Amino acid sequence: MHRRVVVCTLVIVGLFCLLVFRLWQVQVLQGTRHRRKAQRQTVRLVWLNAVRGRIFADGEALVDNQAHYDLVFYVSEMRRPGKQANTIEYILEKERSLAAYLGRDSTLRRQRVQWQLTHQPVLPMTVMQDLTPTELSAIAEYLPMPTGVDIQPRIERVHGRPGLLTHVLGYTGRDQPEVTELAEEYPRAYTTPELKGRNGLEGAFDQELRGQAGMRQLVVDSIGYAHESDGDITPPTAGNDLFLTIDLKAQRIAEELLQGHCGALVLIETDTGAVLAMASAPSYDLAHLNGNTLGELSKDHVGRPLLNRATRGLYTPGSIMKPLLALCALERRPALAHESYDCTGKYMLGKHGIRCARTWGHGVLTLQEAITVSCNPFFIHLGLEVGIDDYSEFLKTAGIGTRTGIEIGDLAGVRPERAVARRLWQRNWLAVDTAYASLGQGAITITPLQAALFTAAIANGGSLWKPYLVKEIRTQSGELLMTARPQVNSRLPVSQENLSIVQKAMRQAVVAKDGSAHGLAEACLPLAAKTGTAEVGEETNRHKNTWVIAFGPTDQPKYALACVIERGQSGGRTAVPIAFDFFQQWLGAE
Repeated sequence: MHRRVVVCTLVIVGLFCLLVFRLWQVQVLQGTRHRRKAQRQTVRLVWLNAVRGRIFADGEALVDNQAHYDLVFYVSEMRRPGKQANTIEYILEKERSLAAYLGRDSTLRRQRVQWQLTHQPVLPMTVMQDLTPTELSAIAEYLPMPTGVDIQPRIERVHGRPGLLTHVLGYTGRDQPEVTELAEEYPRAYTTPELKGRNGLEGAFDQELRGQAGMRQLVVDSIGYAHESDGDITPPTAGNDLFLTIDLKAQRIAEELLQGHCGALVLIETDTGAVLAMASAPSYDLAHLNGNTLGELSKDHVGRPLLNRATRGLYTPGSIMKPLLALCALERRPALAHESYDCTGKYMLGKHGIRCARTWGHGVLTLQEAITVSCNPFFIHLGLEVGIDDYSEFLKTAGIGTRTGIEIGDLAGVRPERAVARRLWQRNWLAVDTAYASLGQGAITITPLQAALFTAAIANGGSLWKPYLVKEIRTQSGELLMTARPQVNSRLPVSQENLSIVQKAMRQAVVAKDGSAHGLAEACLPLAAKTGTAEVGEETNRHKNTWVIAFGPTDQPKYALACVIERGQSGGRTAVPIAFDFFQQWLGAE
């Protein structure tokens, strides 16, 4: 009997020792491994997208942010034992149950769940978008909450003035966050697509607007509730705000006046290059832009509403180039200011005749009078005397054929030079090419922004400014990070005396009864201007693009304007009335 008691005691003690040893082995020797395993099962590392910066003009938020809430499934946390089909069926059943609970239609399909499990198992799958406050409350009361089901905030851009400044502001799309040091440290973190600028200021200043993402750890309990852990949390850093040079009143008026037209209007400060208005038509509404509407807009090859004509529309400029040719000629031969030319209504190059707008001719003209009435034979004579080489070099200083450097990007256009003939027409440059280039036609294209800039250079004494749209960048708490510093791209190689001659001629183009821009004579401020009418297109689609450039007030110029209207009648009859209405509505009350 005693022996049995001893044996039983030894067995019990042995079993107890084995239990203690096993507990020690599990908790001490293997504790770290088990803790890591438990953490992988219960801790969710969540990528926190930063709040995107805002865009302001005149103290008003043109682009801001608005929170939306979506129901998402983390499918990797919803796996079922056995085949993948078991998991798919379970996820579909949960979606149907939640949809019925919220009174929504079930929209999740087997193919989508299978694709998510195969390609993006660690990323959240959006099941229901834009939950209402009532639905959010109902979800909070839904018990038990299935593991892997969560409410995820989604930030969308909202526009304070829908349809205004569309091409300048640009739009955003959603991409997976870029790899950063944070993502490398936590490669299995749950990420959600973040907003990324596609074009316009949204694209050009994407890094400044986007901010820096953060990370947090969530512990998911047995009934699906997520609790923030005591682990390290890296908060996101909000994006910075942009403050624009745009005058909202000027911008609104410009866009209203361009409605029904294809064209652009640009207004800049003559002494800084700051852009006060930049309108392109036709346009579209950013507030209603999505994948479907974007596709429809891209199919419009006539109106091309996605094109910012102000910076990327390349146009034959016509006679608005004549002031630049006059300046170039005056620098080569100052005596030209006192010489005359007899316009007979046609300039003959061999057997080829180029007519003047006044078919019976202007008669004897001075340089200033030729600018005032826009005499074609006079400027053909002038261009042939100057020569294409000198003229092309002068146009280079006026920014023709080069990008302006504006933040949202632009096109350089074509500057007339001998190499263009070989590149475009596979032949040498001819005298007739120089003749047409002297009239702003043929081998030359510019953007409306370039036209506004060289107009400002004529007005301000010869400085060609680098244009800019963003005057300040600040943090969302108001700390100043950047202030724009006006920068000169180049200078017109002209004397102030010769500039004064051309400035007075452009003023006469407005005040003289036979001036090409006489329609601006009664404007609310004294203006100097030059019109242009360029014939473009093939014989079956021949049409006119019409221009006006202007600066004012003439005694102390503050503003330079360029406006182009496609398929107009003439610069004086189509573009000038728009410029007149613009200044009247913008500054008339002042």
